[in-house]
Amino acid sequence: MGLYTDKRKTTTTPDGYELLTHESGPIKYEFNWHMGPFWSKYLAAMRDEGKILGVKCPECGTVYIPPRAVCGQCFVEPNEWVEVGPEGLLKGFTVVRFPYIDPNTGHLMKVPFTAVWITLDGADTRMMHFCNELDEHKMRVGMPMKAVFAKKPRPTSIHAVDRFDIIPGGKVVEELHPPRMEVPIKMELPTRKTAKRKGATAKKATKKKAAAKKK
Repeated sequence: MGLYTDKRKTTTTPDGYELLTHESGPIKYEFNWHMGPFWSKYLAAMRDEGKILGVKCPECGTVYIPPRAVCGQCFVEPNEWVEVGPEGLLKGFTVVRFPYIDPNTGHLMKVPFTAVWITLDGADTRMMHFCNELDEHKMRVGMPMKAVFAKKPRPTSIHAVDRFDIIPGGKVVEELHPPRMEVPIKMELPTRKTAKRKGATAKKATKKKAAAKKK
């Protein structure tokens, strides 16, 4: 047990009791789970062959990475494995500087690190991973990146790919936005007048429904 301290820098309750914390100590919890046929082949190919595989829907042709058992659009089972990458385009990124507990280890994540979302060549969906570039000013959505595989023996996880690196001198592919996103979004904050007006309108509608039910 120990003293509890917070931003108020107080160590007692208002009536003089000591503020305490409960120390549980280290917790170790090991468990295994079945990866299934799709993820098993996906991870084994990265680990043993240095390849990234996706599955292709026989109906719409969508290539999923990571692979999945059912196409999200056609609801049929993809029946063809295709190799994708190892290069692709950066679709999103974030530089994390605030530490948090890694659910895989139970320890604080080492920061900073950069999480990236990559659409690999030949794939239609994105793969989430890490990049060794920590300066967000040097990164731009649409820039080409390449998977760098870990040295053998590789782990049986997505970390068989160690990271993604920016391809030097690569051409940035501009993101094409749908027409609805080209128009500025207008947002109006409610005021007392508009709030009252909406409330009155809602009450009138409720009264009309009640009157209609009585008839």
